[in-house]
Amino acid sequence: MKLAGLGKFLARESDVAKNVGVGSALAGLFGTLAGGPGVGVASAALDFGLTYPLVRGARALRPPGKSATNFVKNAAGQLVPAPEYSKLETVANLGGSLLSAGLGANLIPIEPTAYSQDQTIMSQMMQRQAVNHLENPQAVAPGTQYQMAGLEFLNQYTKPDQSLMSRMPVPERVQRLLDQTGMELM
Repeated sequence: MKLAGLGKFLARESDVAKNVGVGSALAGLFGTLAGGPGVGVASAALDFGLTYPLVRGARALRPPGKSATNFVKNAAGQLVPAPEYSKLETVANLGGSLLSAGLGANLIPIEPTAYSQDQTIMSQMMQRQAVNHLENPQAVAPGTQYQMAGLEFLNQYTKPDQSLMSRMPVPERVQRLLDQTGMELM
């Protein structure tokens, strides 16, 4: 493929190439940020390859008119009426960029993240603890978020201070419950 032929082709419609090129450069920049230089180049090429023919087709259907109020300087430095682009061309430019972004999303490699149920629950518990300003972690049943605060066998999940427990007498009611369940105070 000759690149010189491509340059002559784009020179005929340099205005279209310039308008589409800005969006393609942005697509390449975002692709580079998302997936590296290879993805950036691919995103820019995909955007230009899809949008350029759409804008050329829209311009063929509705050529730009001449503005009666806006003027620009040409290469000779003279003021000439600015071209007024049709809404169809604007829609084609935006639509091509959106279409290329949708197709380009497949260019970025996605690494699957697998979290176990326990990791998810622990993360949610830590979020709940931070939001509710809790100083102590909450005791929950294993593998669930069922809060066990106030249940009789809570001592399996929290470790009481040993020195404090050895100095405190165990109430008779608590000792009976411990004997019935076969549990011990640590």
